[in-house]
Amino acid sequence: MTVKKKTVTSVIQEVIIGKKYFSVDAVKKSANKIQRGIKPATVNQYLYNMNKSGDLYDAGRGWYSSIAEAFQVSVKSLDQLGLMVRKKYPLLTFSIWSTEQLQRFAHHMMTQYTQFVYADIDAMPSIADYLREQGYQVYLNPQKLEVEKYFQASPKTVVIRASITREPVDGYYATIEKILVDLFIERDRLLLMDEAEYERVFRNLVLSHRINMARLLEYAERRKIEDALRKNILNIEKDIFIL
Repeated sequence: MTVKKKTVTSVIQEVIIGKKYFSVDAVKKSANKIQRGIKPATVNQYLYNMNKSGDLYDAGRGWYSSIAEAFQVSVKSLDQLGLMVRKKYPLLTFSIWSTEQLQRFAHHMMTQYTQFVYADIDAMPSIADYLREQGYQVYLNPQKLEVEKYFQASPKTVVIRASITREPVDGYYATIEKILVDLFIERDRLLLMDEAEYERVFRNLVLSHRINMARLLEYAERRKIEDALRKNILNIEKDIFIL
């Protein structure tokens, strides 16, 4: 008995059904397992067409998503800090973010927040001194031992770290992809939350709002945590289809 050949569209739909994000490479590999002979270029074209028709959404280079609504980062809580640093150091390249921007995705209510400033290593001490003069509780590149003894989150807490090459920013505000990667690191450094709480924040956010998955992974690679992120967060998430 001859098995009826499936259409390329039906194969791709079978592969991506129920997935919130999926890499093009993962779709190609799985599609060929279902039906041998489907060319990579054909998969590319079908996914492109589905994106153009509004059935799929762009999630960065080599990635698509079924989530229509892109995440919009609220920066209102950072306006004062950002304007102060920009006014004092108009030629400085820096970026900022705050744990407050993730509050609505956390399981437990955060009562205190931590703000972060990333800048050139040579400028860090000067920024720290200036912000202290403005009444902020500043920690200059704190390490774990210092954190365990002295660190305390508050509305005026600022942590200053060295900038990362090609970090994803919009102006001087960190994108959500940078925030999620940085938080993965800072949750341990500053004892902000345990792994389970981080996973809840990550899942609640990326499964309800679309992010740029390619940008997230590229930045995670530069911060040398891509493998840990894939193993501990992405690979256990059935809604994210990744190789």
